Amino acid sequence: MWGMIIETTKQKVQTSGNIQSASCSIDAEDMRYIASLLRNNYSDTILATIREIIANGIDVSNGRKVDVQLPTKLEPTFIVRDYGCGLSEEDMMGLYTKYGKSTKRDSNNAIGGFGIGRFAPLSYTDSFIVMSVCDGQKTAYTIRVDEKDDTVVSKMSSFDCDEENGIYVQVPVQNKDVEDFNSKFKNFSQYLSEKIKLLND
Repeated sequence: MWGMIIETTKQKVQTSGNIQSASCSIDAEDMRYIASLLRNNYSDTILATIREIIANGIDVSNGRKVDVQLPTKLEPTFIVRDYGCGLSEEDMMGLYTKYGKSTKRDSNNAIGGFGIGRFAPLSYTDSFIVMSVCDGQKTAYTIRVDEKDDTVVSKMSSFDCDEENGIYVQVPVQNKDVEDFNSKFKNFSQYLSEKIKLLND
């Protein structure tokens, strides 16, 4: 049901004579526009945030349940904690920051693979927090959209810890959206109860 290796079809095209050709690409100054389109291509930003974060967590947790904390009026934050390998600072500032970059394209067990889902919360909010636990180091980053409409990842803090590896994604939720958030989570998660551990009710 969930697996999806992205397949591409190669076709042979014959050309004759001296036909000029060039490979398509994206200029650096145009990437801001492309990134904005990718961030804002969701018709339901709340559902997209829930779906993409949980799907990414499931993909990396090797059959283990992901922890989910739903927002409340007293603590309006949506938190998903996976049990993958976490990300080193090098991977966070390299792999994570690149739109379209994915390590899941060769897997038929992964839900994602396009390399844009991790930025889905930016369709709902201007910033969110990612905390990575990797080999005894816990590092917090903000992912935000700046005044130039660029997507920016900034390291906030880092300290030693004895937690299991994995990633926390923390999305601030507006108080007016808490009930809607929880209702959409309930509808989405009803088929994933064996993959999700809900920490609050």
